[in-house]
Amino acid sequence: MKKVYLTVDIETIVSGISRSENYLAGVYLASMYMAEELRKRDLKATFFISLSSKQAGIDQKEYTECVKWLIHSLSAYENVKIEPHIHAFNLPVSFECKDDAFNKYNQSQQTELLTFAKDFFSNQGIEVESFRPGGFSANDSYYNSLVDAGYKNSSLLQKEKKINLDMLTGEVFEAEVYKTQSGIIEYPVTSVRIKSIKNKIEIVNLSPDFFKLSSVENCIRDLNYININFHSFSIYLNRLIRENHNGLFTNNIKFLFFENILNKLLKSTSIQTINTKTIVCREFINWIDFIKNNKYETFFIGE
Repeated sequence: MKKVYLTVDIETIVSGISRSENYLAGVYLASMYMAEELRKRDLKATFFISLSSKQAGIDQKEYTECVKWLIHSLSAYENVKIEPHIHAFNLPVSFECKDDAFNKYNQSQQTELLTFAKDFFSNQGIEVESFRPGGFSANDSYYNSLVDAGYKNSSLLQKEKKINLDMLTGEVFEAEVYKTQSGIIEYPVTSVRIKSIKNKIEIVNLSPDFFKLSSVENCIRDLNYININFHSFSIYLNRLIRENHNGLFTNNIKFLFFENILNKLLKSTSIQTINTKTIVCREFINWIDFIKNNKYETFFIGE
């Protein structure tokens, strides 16, 4: 039986020129839109919510309040499972969090971050058991830290292991859920090897952030285990688009020479913009329609 896992990373975007501090659009509004569209199609998804704003320019207290609104709003959706996603920058723990990457911290510090996340969600009425670090950043202490903090599941993109889709050769390799030596169950994100728009050989996650559906749908049909990774910040905030989307060139020129400049000017007046017709928003709908129309069964991380 084909098993499809839909996972959504909910966070702000900090990458290069696409950086945006509009967390209301990129975190709250986009997440609610995705949850509703998934509900309409009776599709399950695991939402990994970042507890850090990831940016010094965003007030962490205000961001935390936004996350609380989101948690309580998403709690009404039976098709959504809420789990923590740690970008560690500026989190309120006993040590200073200068680094975003989870793998920059030792086992004791990781355990404290994980416990902080578990307590935060528990105080909002959500018991969590699965985890994804920001940027899939994991070190040798990662799984032991999860055990120490009482987690059961993980979902990483494991670039060092055999990839699932090789866009250079057309080969497809099956993956599966597995138990780690520490006893944590790993639900690996489907990985894709490509020659990127940067003219580099890269391994990226299977996601409409990178690919239009038509370029990968035949590969998806060949896999029995699929873990697709969406991002909330790609839905209502336009940005530079990578790889093989239709309209990529036009979108990027428009973004660079009009939208990005206008957004910077508006920022000085505290006006923030929202774009409900981004390329990735359109592709998100294409992907979930494809899953619905093919009657693929979706599962939560942990199932």
